[in-house]
Amino acid sequence: MSRNFLTSRTMVAIAAAATTAAVAAPMAIGAGEGSDVRAGVRNPTAPNELSNETQIIASNGSFGTRQSNKGTGGGAIYGCRAPALGRGCIEASNLNLGQAFNFRFRGELGGTINTQLSDKTKAKPFTTNATGVATGLNADQVDGKHAEDIVKDSVVAAQATTKMGIVAGDGALSNQRGVTAAAREAQGKYLVTFDADISKCVPTATGYGAAPGANVALEPVDATHLRVHTQTAAGATADRQFALTVTC
Repeated sequence: MSRNFLTSRTMVAIAAAATTAAVAAPMAIGAGEGSDVRAGVRNPTAPNELSNETQIIASNGSFGTRQSNKGTGGGAIYGCRAPALGRGCIEASNLNLGQAFNFRFRGELGGTINTQLSDKTKAKPFTTNATGVATGLNADQVDGKHAEDIVKDSVVAAQATTKMGIVAGDGALSNQRGVTAAAREAQGKYLVTFDADISKCVPTATGYGAAPGANVALEPVDATHLRVHTQTAAGATADRQFALTVTC
């Protein structure tokens, strides 16, 4: 065999090897693209990873794919490493007018949304730009109370901390709440008694009834008593009817 013939065969072999390497290079870079999906194992085998989407396209009236577990484990896990404000690990987009997701369950708890953020006060379970009312999620009850019950309780609580009464010129008490007694001590001077400590409350009094424009001054006595001084519009001491309110 001549030397020229051997040299020609060697060159052919080298060229063939180079061509094979060039063709195989893209597959090596893809590290798993084009491989068959194998059941029960990691796809693709470690340490390979897919660099492109794996798309499963269907055209039917049911579902494109179905994942189910007949054991006691879950149906599927979707994990990702998307940065803040990036894509979510799961995205459901309905290009028609139907629902984007639908969850069904048989137990008492439908699911949970847990955060791994250390400061839980900064974590929001979800946000939405929808402003319609969500059926079944209306805040009709808070701690088992309906909205009207909450309003009534608020009114009762406000009344419990607001004391009031009307004192006539002779010291007679009427329309009182939280005021237990009133007495005329002298002309234009009245002592009013309350059912609880009012030392940290805000009292107000105004002329009332037949003496419009009467001047009224308040004098604290102790935790449950308040002295009221009444005058005419001109500033002279006189018996005058007044309305008294104490807000705590």
